[in-house]
Amino acid sequence: MRKSKRIITVFLTILIVTIIPYTAFATSGNETVQEIDTDKPMIALTFDDGPSQYYTSKILDVLEENNAKATFFVLGTEAEDNPNLLERMIESGYEIGNHTLNHQDLTSLTDEEICYQMNTTQQIIQNATGTTSQIMRAPYGYMDEDTSQQIDMPVILWSLDTLDWENRDAETVCNSILENVKDGDIVLMHDIYESTADAAEYIIPELIKRGYQLVTVSELSEYKGISLEDGTTYNNFY
Repeated sequence: MRKSKRIITVFLTILIVTIIPYTAFATSGNETVQEIDTDKPMIALTFDDGPSQYYTSKILDVLEENNAKATFFVLGTEAEDNPNLLERMIESGYEIGNHTLNHQDLTSLTDEEICYQMNTTQQIIQNATGTTSQIMRAPYGYMDEDTSQQIDMPVILWSLDTLDWENRDAETVCNSILENVKDGDIVLMHDIYESTADAAEYIIPELIKRGYQLVTVSELSEYKGISLEDGTTYNNFY
């Protein structure tokens, strides 16, 4: 009888291994590590102006459920109020970018004020996560030559703007991405709107279904063979 049970157990194990497809990811601590195929399309989803105590968690949930990555360009004021969300981002393998302290137009500030905006935010991020940002995004995308000289990080803008801040409509956000997205895009959204969080619930699994790999900005540049340089602006990685 024991021998029969052992045979059945072995048979079921072989059957399960045979019929269940291989999932291309592994786990490392709390982080799920993707296995990326550089011959397949990939994009970077980015979220600005958070983290939001109301909506960022919802987006993080969807990313985790789909083994997807994203980059969050945080404001220092919001990051200071929500350190637990920053810690969760790092633990899950997402990327945190510096979006200044309180979203001021950097081109209108003095050199000292720019440094204060950037350095204060870096310190807030470090206090929450033990690490600092390696990339930044200028508020409104405003950047000029003089301002660039004060920035000691790569400046990441975008190639696909969902205008989620304007339309506040999940379906419009989804359509703007699905109708225009292409390999190497950097997609701009904001994790401070309920409509964007709702859009994320649909767009993240749908993009994966359509063959896109969702990676962080730094991963996208690495996989595309593009080195990031301090003070240089990047809109895409085509």
